[in-house]
Amino acid sequence: MPMTAPAHIYARNEAASVTGRVAEGRAFVKAARLLDDLRGRPADTGLRDEAIAFNRVLWTAVQADVTDKQSPLPVHLKAGLLSLSLYADRALTALRTSRDVAALEALIAVNRDVAGALLATP
Repeated sequence: MPMTAPAHIYARNEAASVTGRVAEGRAFVKAARLLDDLRGRPADTGLRDEAIAFNRVLWTAVQADVTDKQSPLPVHLKAGLLSLSLYADRALTALRTSRDVAALEALIAVNRDVAGALLATP
């Protein structure tokens, strides 16, 4: 069902007012949700492609952020996020050809944990 004009305007304005941490947290929630949907529909190749592509773009952005010399994050946090992103790369590559439920569940958990950390009140 298409959004009405006022609802569309509200959604657009709400999205524009979201802070960086909240937007990033929501992206990880979406990444986890896509993978969770895939767990329930493992034969859906379109969903598999969408979930893997979205997660790959998200984790590639994390890699770019933590390797940027201008990143204000503490070194230990950058190292941890880089390790998680490399794990995500391996898991996503494996999910391309496998229906390994344990790997899928682990990546869902990682995404949810990162989302929780980003969405927590500092």
